[in-house]
Amino acid sequence: MSDPITPSPVPVNSSFEPDGRSAPVVKTAAWEDVLDIFYAPRQVFERRRDGKYLIPLLLLAAVTVATFFLSAQVNEALADVEFKRAMAAQTTKLTPEQMASAKAFAEKIKAVGVYFIPVFVVVGAWIGGVIILLLSSMMGGKLNFAQATVIGILSSMPELLSKVAIGAQGLFLDTATIVHKYSFSINAARFLPGTASSWMLKLGAIADPFVLWGTFLVGMGAWIIGRMEKEKAAVLAIIYLLVVTILIR
Repeated sequence: MSDPITPSPVPVNSSFEPDGRSAPVVKTAAWEDVLDIFYAPRQVFERRRDGKYLIPLLLLAAVTVATFFLSAQVNEALADVEFKRAMAAQTTKLTPEQMASAKAFAEKIKAVGVYFIPVFVVVGAWIGGVIILLLSSMMGGKLNFAQATVIGILSSMPELLSKVAIGAQGLFLDTATIVHKYSFSINAARFLPGTASSWMLKLGAIADPFVLWGTFLVGMGAWIIGRMEKEKAAVLAIIYLLVVTILIR
């Protein structure tokens, strides 16, 4: 009599796809995931199911600081124009002395703000993780805080390319043409006049290939790591986009 057939064990380095199939997961260094997210996002999210986000977060903070310094001239011009827009909206409410005081305060904040960029990046990543976690919980996803945070961090990588593109334009374009903070952006808000309302500019900023790329990654992360249905993951990504647009952009 032949021996009974026993099922083969699942390899240790395997994981299960949201549709139930198993697929091998090749472990790589965390810094490689930051690069691979641009061309192999599915594999990256498979590897990040453990929720380990420290190295990607540190790399995100480091690259953000680097792009800020490389784009210093453009960033300063954008900040100055945005401050003038804000003050123009308050001309009937503030006296000249108050406006001068506000400008002096803004200059002090700008001088020390650069040192807090890593802090802003870390806090922003945690806030993004909380938002994704809450949305996932409401929609039946299976995420913990660490997993939600790593989705938010990795999905923000394409926008770093946008910051590089904005800074590079300062080498070729006259910063005197800036009329609002989106004037050098890669989105529809770029073409709106300086008199456009903040809400119109925010809506225009959504039509950005890098923003939409990041939104797609949020949905993919929710689908793979959170094991959500594709439709629900897509809805989560869209809601996340709107929330972030209202709060940050």
